[in-house]
Amino acid sequence: MSAIHEQAMHNIYKQVYERLCKNMSQAQHASLQLLVQRLLVAAGGLEYIGSLRLLVLQGNDRSSARLLATLRAAQLSIALRAPETFQLRVLVACLPAPSPPRPRPRGSGSGCLDSHQRLFNTLFLDDDVRVELQMIDGCEVVPFCCKSAKSTERWALARNALLLFSHLIDARPEALFGSRIHLELADALRLALSGQQEGDVVVTAMPARQRRRYLSWARRTLRLAGEHGLRDMPQSLAGLFEGLGALHGVAGTALERGRSDQAPAREQAVLRVIAVDDLLPQMPVRDQLDEFLNCPESASDGKPLSAFLDPLAIMHLHEVRTHGIQTNTPRDLLQLARSPTQTKPEQPDQDRFDKTYGITQTQIACALFSPIANHGRDLERYLQCRHREMLVALPYLHRALQGKPCPEPIKDWLIETSGLTLGQLRAIYEGRIRPASRRMLANLARRDVQLRLLRQLPASAPSRCKASP
Repeated sequence: MSAIHEQAMHNIYKQVYERLCKNMSQAQHASLQLLVQRLLVAAGGLEYIGSLRLLVLQGNDRSSARLLATLRAAQLSIALRAPETFQLRVLVACLPAPSPPRPRPRGSGSGCLDSHQRLFNTLFLDDDVRVELQMIDGCEVVPFCCKSAKSTERWALARNALLLFSHLIDARPEALFGSRIHLELADALRLALSGQQEGDVVVTAMPARQRRRYLSWARRTLRLAGEHGLRDMPQSLAGLFEGLGALHGVAGTALERGRSDQAPAREQAVLRVIAVDDLLPQMPVRDQLDEFLNCPESASDGKPLSAFLDPLAIMHLHEVRTHGIQTNTPRDLLQLARSPTQTKPEQPDQDRFDKTYGITQTQIACALFSPIANHGRDLERYLQCRHREMLVALPYLHRALQGKPCPEPIKDWLIETSGLTLGQLRAIYEGRIRPASRRMLANLARRDVQLRLLRQLPASAPSRCKASP
C-alpha cells in the first residue's frame, strides 16, 4: 500500500510540474533551468541536493507567488531525475496580521491567508513531506493554517510597541507601519532561524537595489541603538536579524526602568543567501503563469518590502484618522466608510486590531490622536472630539497622569481608553523616554515600509502626528 501511495503521489507531482511548465514562457523556462543549476552548485552537487534546505519569505504579491512557483518547479524537476531533491520551507508573513478568509460577494477581494491557501493548493504543497508551511503569529512561528485561531498574548510585544510608538513619536499610519514594522518581521525571522542547520539557505528575489537599501537602513538602525548592547555590528544575515529582532523588544519597552537592554551574545552560524532576482526579473503585467497561479491584484506588486505588510490595515487607520480626529466628528463616523453592499462582509477588517493585538477601535483612535504626550497638551481637544462626557473630569485626568490622588474610575477610564498601563501613561505625559530609544524610534519614523523618506511634519508641529488641518 505504501508503494502504491508513493507511486500515486509521484504521478501527481509530475502532473503539477507539467502544468507549471505548460504555463511558463520561454524566458521562464530558461530561468528555471538556470535556477536548478544554481541550486545544484549551492548544494555541492546532485548527490548532496537532499541536504539543502531553502527558506523563502512569502509575501502576498505576484513576485512572491512567481518565486514560490519557480522554486516548486525546480524542486519537482530535480525529483524527477534524482533520488532526492531539496527541502522547501515557506514562511508566510503579512503584518500586522493577515486578514482571514471570509464570505465575500462575487468579484470582491479575498483575505491574505485565503490567497496563500489557494496558491499552496495549486502547487500541491500541503501534503508534500519535502515542504514545510509556516506563518508568523505574533512572537511565534507556527504551522500555516488558514483558519488559525489567533492569540492576543502572542502579539503583546507588538501591541505595546505600536501604542507607545504612536503616543511618543509619530501617529501617522505610514510611520506606524513603516520601517518600524521591519523590526517585528526581523524578530519573527530570528525565531524561524533559531534552529538553523548547515544546509539552510535563504532565497530571495528582492532586487539588488532594494537589498542594498535594506542593509544600509538596518546597519544605521543598529548603530543608533549602540547604547542597547548592540555595539558589535553583525556580519551575517542571521546576526542582522538577531540584532533587529532585539530592537523590536526595545521599541516596545522604551519607557521601562530597571531592565537590562543588553542583547544576549550568541554564536551566529553563517546563513547563506541565494539571490535570484536576475533569474526572475520583475514583470509589470500579468502573464499566463500568473493566471494559472490565480495571483491576486495587489497594491504591493512591484514593491518588494510592501509585500509583507497588509495594506488593508493601513487603509483602516487612514479612515479612522480622517474621520475620527476632526473636531465635532460624531463617534459613529469612526467606523469605516463603506457602501451598503460592503458593510457586512468587510466587518472583520474593523476589528482586526482587536482580534489580533487586543486593541479596540477606541484605543486606535486614542493612539492616532496622541492626547497624553507633552503634559496632555491636546487632551482637552481629544475629549471634545471623542469623549465630551469626560470634559467635566479634565482636571482629574491631569491629576491622574501627574500621579496625584484622584478617583479610581478616572484611572480605569484612562487605562481602558488608551490600552496602556497607568505607569506608561504617566511616563508619556512627562516625556520620560531613554535618549537612545528616542533617537532610534525617531529614525524609524522617518521612513515608510519601502524605506523611503516620509514627508517631514511642519516645524510648528510636535514630533508626533496631530489632527489634520
